[in-house]
This record gives sequence, C-alpha cells and structure tokens, in this order.
Amino acid sequence: MKLPVFTWLRGYDRGWIRGDVIAGLTVWAVLVPEALAYATIAGVSPVVGLYAAPGALLLYAAFGSSRQLVVGPMAATAALSAAAVGDLAAQDSDLFVQLTITMALVVGIAAVVAGLLRLGFLASFISEPVMKGFIIGLALTIMVGQLPKLFGVEKGEGDFFEQLRHLLGELGSTSGLTLVVGVVALVVVVGLKMFAPVVPGSLVAVLGGIVAVQLFDLDQHGVAIVGDIESGLPSFGLPDVGLSDYFDIAPAVLGAMLIGFAEGLGAAKTYAARNNYEVDPNRELLGLGAAGIGAGFFERHAGQRQPLEDCGERRRRREEPALIARGRRAHGGDAALPDRPVRGAS
Repeated sequence: MKLPVFTWLRGYDRGWIRGDVIAGLTVWAVLVPEALAYATIAGVSPVVGLYAAPGALLLYAAFGSSRQLVVGPMAATAALSAAAVGDLAAQDSDLFVQLTITMALVVGIAAVVAGLLRLGFLASFISEPVMKGFIIGLALTIMVGQLPKLFGVEKGEGDFFEQLRHLLGELGSTSGLTLVVGVVALVVVVGLKMFAPVVPGSLVAVLGGIVAVQLFDLDQHGVAIVGDIESGLPSFGLPDVGLSDYFDIAPAVLGAMLIGFAEGLGAAKTYAARNNYEVDPNRELLGLGAAGIGAGFFERHAGQRQPLEDCGERRRRREEPALIARGRRAHGGDAALPDRPVRGAS
C-alpha cells in the first residue's frame, strides 16, 4: 500500500526540492549570525536569539501572506526592546531576559488583535520619509553603542552625542588586538558581500572568530568574547513574570509593533511587486503576531529559575538609594538612620 506522503514526494519536482533546500540553507546562514548579533543589541544572551527563531519562522509561514518574506530579528525592534526593558530591570539579569520574552509575547498578542480587527490600513499613515529618518537615527544610535566593542573600550551612557563624546575620549585606551579582530571581521563581511555575494559573510566571520579564539586564546589576551553559553534546548511555556509585568511593558509595545509591522510590510510589498502578487496587510499583522507569540513561547530556556521579585518590590529597591540619601540629609547625617528605610515612613 502506498502512503499519500510518498505519492506526493514522488510527484514533487526534484528541482523544487533542491531549490527549497538551498533556500533553507541560505536563510539559516543569514539568520544565525543575525540572531546572535541582534539578541546582544536587545541586551540578552545570544542564545536567546537562536531560541526565538524556529517558532517565529514556522508560525509566520503559516499565517503571513508573503511568499518570500521570513521573520527574523530587526535592529530597530531590538533596540526598542532593550530601552523599554532597561527601565524595568538591570541588564544581564534573569529578570531582564524574562521581560524581553514578555515583550515579544505582548507585541505578538497586540499584533494578532490588530489583525483580527483589520487594522492593517494603519501602516499607510506612517510616511516613508518619517520611517527612513527613524531607521537612520536608530542605526546611528546602535552604531555608537557598538563601536566601543570594536575598540575594546568602556561604553558611555546618555544620548548619541554623549556616547560619541565618551568614545572619542576613550580612544587612547583602545585594545589593539580587539581592534584588529574587529576590522578583520568587517573586511570579511564586506569583502564577501562585494566579491562573493553567495557566501554568507556574517556566518563566515562568526565561525572564523570562534576558530581564532580556540587556536590563539584571544580571550586570554584582552579580547572580550561572549563566553560560555548554557547548553540545552528551549522549553515551551510562559516567561517567569507576574501579571503586573505585562502591564508595565505594555506602553512600549505599540511602538515596537508599528515599527516591525511597517518595515516588514514594506519589504513584503517589494517582493510581491516583483513576483506579481499582492500581500494582505491584515494577514501580515496576524503573521507578525503569531511570530512574536511563537518566539516568546520558545525563548524560555529549559531548567530551573529562581522566583522573581514582584513589581512593587523591584520598584522599591530601585528607589531605595534615593530615599536613604533624602532621609540622611533631613536628619543631618548618617548616624541617625538605619541602613535600610523603614516601610511606611514618610
């Protein structure tokens, strides 16, 4: 007896299979280094970007309307996520990771609701010059935030100009070996893009960096590396946060959703025009939302996590130093006050 799947495979054009395999490998070669890099911009471990990719890819393919577009990380939304989550949690903490995952989920839910309400027409209200200006400004902000890593110096705080001023002041402390490694990686990426565009330059640079660290112990000579990444597969589930955290992250959701939707829809329309078909903005919202939900559900790493403080406790801890300083000024010195503020005191 012949099973239907084998009958389908038999009639399937082998050329199409070969083309699909090549397309899949191409997406993999581009997506892996992008997921690693943009997860870092978002302020989380690079492995989180890899965990987010499979669910997002599969669900967008099921719900989106573009035949060529694939869902992946974006510099704009990564930077917006880092800024929004940074106001609620310290970077490099478990809470920061959990809130980043929460933001992906909430963006996904908001996009699905907008798609069901047929709000895709909202993209037409975002003018192209405004979008380009925003993307260019955000790109410059990301660049000035990443340049300290290229030179091996400490990153500054503040807006674009303050960070740039700090970087220029730190150039005297540049790590020569770090700069050489960074420049070589850039030459590889740009050179392959110009002279061998079919070769994934970003992936080659990542693999080359891994080999160089192993062979020459670059991390022992002042070159900063990502470090050990916890092994294992992601688990399926909700992030370890409270209900109040969903409401805390909500104000940043609308901006991230609109930017991701407008930029993705523009690319989808470009490819659709080249291949003589149309994309449905409402289905693109559904695809974006499904991708966000899939990324959020699959980003949660397998393993035990410590219980997180509730939102009120975290807010109290952030405000505590200011309360202590204010109380000490009022009492004329440090001796009159305990080490911690008393709850309920005015």
